[in-house]
Amino acid sequence: MLRVKQEIIDEIVEHGRSEAPLEACGYLAEKDGVVCKCIAMKNIDASPVHYSMDPAQQFGAIRSCRAEGLAIRAVYHSHPETAAHPSAEDIKLAYDPALSYVIVSLEESSPTINSFIIKNDKVSSEQIEIIRAEKMTTTITADVFQNLRGIGCPMNLVKTKVAFSKMQSGQILGLILDNGPPINNVPRSVIREGHEVLSQEQLDDGAWSLLIRKA
Repeated sequence: MLRVKQEIIDEIVEHGRSEAPLEACGYLAEKDGVVCKCIAMKNIDASPVHYSMDPAQQFGAIRSCRAEGLAIRAVYHSHPETAAHPSAEDIKLAYDPALSYVIVSLEESSPTINSFIIKNDKVSSEQIEIIRAEKMTTTITADVFQNLRGIGCPMNLVKTKVAFSKMQSGQILGLILDNGPPINNVPRSVIREGHEVLSQEQLDDGAWSLLIRKA
């Protein structure tokens, strides 16, 4: 399982958007089992379909992490126009089986983030536990996570259904929904479709976090 602070998830998404239509890339560093630092790197390939990190930046990132008592936990990159799943090129370049490989997809207006373990060219999904930065004692655990802030009805429900269509029965979808009609309508709709709302909690900014198990 990859445990990540919410603010780091936000930084990954922001980096991906700032580099689009090129792929963005970087490292994620952890301390005490929680990813707490996002290290944005330069994609020296300057490509929309693959990336390579600047070696000088890589060595610098490793040195700075050691000095701060951090450990490199994962490599992340963005897919500006494709799904959050490793491409053949991604699999080929996953040299370190000890690291997680995080991909943020920006093909939809609401980004999707997934993590993978890649070993001997075999890919397996890794659960992400997203930890709210403002309250470290509260956690959001999901197999797939979607931040639907700013997405109104009915598009938020459409995106939720699309996410479920790519998931297996029993997997958990984490959602962030705005207050008002989104939180009133989306949970009711997914329950009607047979899914199970495991938790529903209002965040400090007024939005709501939900965990929903797919039927």
